Amino acid sequence: MKLTAQHIRDLYQDKQVETLKEINLSNKEINTIDDISCCRQLRKLNLSKNNLSNDHAIIGLRDLPELTLLNLSNNKFKDFAGFQHFNKLCVLNVSHNELVHMSPHLSRLKQLKALILNHNQLLEIENISPLLDLNTIVVSHNQLDKIPKLSNQLQLTKLSAAHNNLTEVPDLSCNTLLKELRLNDNKIKLIPETLRACVSLEIIDFGNNELSDWSAVAALGAFTSLHNLNLKGNPIAKKKDYFDQILDLIPSLRILDGERFDPKFLERKRKQRENVNLVEKKCRLKRIKLQKEKKQKVEEEPMTIEDVLAIPKSKSIKKVTKSGKEVQKVPREAQKVTKEVQKVAKKKRKEENDDFFVATPAKTEEKVVKKKKTEEVKLPVVEPVVQAKTGVVGIVDKSKKVKKSTTDIVAEFEEKKESTGTGLNVGGWD
Repeated sequence: MKLTAQHIRDLYQDKQVETLKEINLSNKEINTIDDISCCRQLRKLNLSKNNLSNDHAIIGLRDLPELTLLNLSNNKFKDFAGFQHFNKLCVLNVSHNELVHMSPHLSRLKQLKALILNHNQLLEIENISPLLDLNTIVVSHNQLDKIPKLSNQLQLTKLSAAHNNLTEVPDLSCNTLLKELRLNDNKIKLIPETLRACVSLEIIDFGNNELSDWSAVAALGAFTSLHNLNLKGNPIAKKKDYFDQILDLIPSLRILDGERFDPKFLERKRKQRENVNLVEKKCRLKRIKLQKEKKQKVEEEPMTIEDVLAIPKSKSIKKVTKSGKEVQKVPREAQKVTKEVQKVAKKKRKEENDDFFVATPAKTEEKVVKKKKTEEVKLPVVEPVVQAKTGVVGIVDKSKKVKKSTTDIVAEFEEKKESTGTGLNVGGWD
């Protein structure tokens, strides 16, 4: 695939190409780059995992004046031809390629600060003397048998040359700002006195080398800021008093061979061990609480008949009795389902038979008959009534219709009870 400016526009449709400051084109099967000078403000470009292999493939990157970071890892470059045009480059990653040597084109990158060349086939480090601002060099997993004196790289803080064929530690007496040194998986037998000049060292990895006696590591006693040391895989690490001797040699250590042992960390770890039972108890109580809440939630939501019937039925199990007869034994799950169905059905029947919810047919007919009787009207009759004690004659007009009684039986009974028996309860007085 040939990368063009149009491809970038299609990839970043919601942005203006002219103002882009970072572009990620990783794993796009790009083998050639056309002119993309329209990206005038581009600072970071990721072209990893593609098929770029030579200077012609990256000719389109020449006119990017603001480019400071270029990632070309996992491509097929064999040298640095074409890289001389990246004048403002600060970080260059050409790891996992096919580099055999460091061509002079590299020396033109005067502003370079980090050079990452791990997992290649480099035989030597060269043409980096003019790179005065370098602070990071990563050349691990190559075929180096020697590293030259880096007298011009006074700003160097990290050097990684692990997994090579080194037999001695390089002269780093000029690199007094060095903080991290990784030379593990080589064939080093001695840590030289020249390394004592690197008083700022904090991390040192000499794992899987050939350091065998205390005189070989005596120079480590000069590093008062060293807190992480790895000597695992060396013969010296198998000595009985290894830990105590190293700790006496380097009191500032907090991590040895990947294991942390500083007092604060150990104290915290001890308290955690002592409180294991307490932690387990808390976890157990929390688990029980969650189970109770879950059970309570299930109980608050009673199952309907539909929910119960939706539960899959378990197959019955055949059980042979002593007499030789086969009996269908219902599993516990099926028994629970059956009980739930019976419970819900019983509740429903109870509601259907309750007079409060539905009136029975017999009672309904009785109420209709009573209603008809109360609707009958008596003929008008006027009868003189003589009161013996007072001599007052009360006329009771029975021509008035009798009030229609309500269907409420209790109300009718109360009306009959209030009658005085004199006939004066309607329009009269005693």
